[in-house]
Amino acid sequence: MSTGAAAFPNHADSPAGQAGRADARALQAAFDWQVTLWSGEVTRAQRLAFEQWLAEDPRHAQAWQRVQRVGAQLGVVPAPLAGTVLRSASKAARSSRRQFLGGLAAFAGSGLLAYAASDTLSWKTAFADYHTARGERRDLTLPDNTRLALNSATSVDLRYSAQARRVALHAGEVLVTTAQEAGLPAYRPFIVETREGSIRALGTRFIVRRLGEGSPGEVLVQVFEGAVEIMPRDSTTPLRLEAGTQAYFSASGATAPAVVDPLAEAWSRGLLVVEQRRLADFLAELARHRAGILRCDPAVADLLVSGVFPLDDTDAALHSLTRVLPVSVRTATRYWATVGPR
Repeated sequence: MSTGAAAFPNHADSPAGQAGRADARALQAAFDWQVTLWSGEVTRAQRLAFEQWLAEDPRHAQAWQRVQRVGAQLGVVPAPLAGTVLRSASKAARSSRRQFLGGLAAFAGSGLLAYAASDTLSWKTAFADYHTARGERRDLTLPDNTRLALNSATSVDLRYSAQARRVALHAGEVLVTTAQEAGLPAYRPFIVETREGSIRALGTRFIVRRLGEGSPGEVLVQVFEGAVEIMPRDSTTPLRLEAGTQAYFSASGATAPAVVDPLAEAWSRGLLVVEQRRLADFLAELARHRAGILRCDPAVADLLVSGVFPLDDTDAALHSLTRVLPVSVRTATRYWATVGPR
């Protein structure tokens, strides 16, 4: 006769129990990888190891997606603090997975959400050849002497080959000043690639800015010298933009060219220059260069702003608003500011 143990198998040893343990291990590993990526000291070997781990098992990819959803909440904390929180939580997890996840939920629901500035990088952004944090800018000289300026929260990969010079823009904004190559047997086109399509330089100085993150969104292209050719991903009709014009494009097509704002590249010199800009729009632009949340009270959203503001000192930029507009700046923490009526 079958024993009770045989009739009622140990659930921990059942296929479901084994799957549960595998899921828990995958989740723990995913959190450990997130801590590593948040550290800002990722080596090439670690990157390759992460990619291998991600591809080993569908559960790894599922666990990583779950961590990213939690990270979207933890990401509102500046990266060093978030990394500390994850490290502490990870230690707790080794003794109790339930306690670990509960601690994360408690943290995500705490008042620390007031920091609300996501410096968290997706795995693709974290692995990019070059990237900037929020509020950071960076100037690069590429192997062909093309100059590349990276705006706040930008990530790019270089994909140079014998046939073409390619820069993949994953997020943010770049100012490109192309260089002419000499001494090569064949001309190599310079192309900026985005999820939405590509921009081919025709001897030029231009800006490419991704306005959508994650899934395909919209891209703004502004040309200051020369010309570019835009090819939306799902279109067979390119759009040529001449100097002094700009256009938006998505995967399906592009807008008609319009006159470019000649001051649009001032960010590369650390300045935000606006003329008769709605306050709400101005603050949205300033927020790109500031850690935390910057809100605009609807009561003052339509006030107009003109001036030159420093991007490296956004507190000073906000203070200057109070001298020229009937507004006040209220701060809940260092990472949460609201501009409202005086």
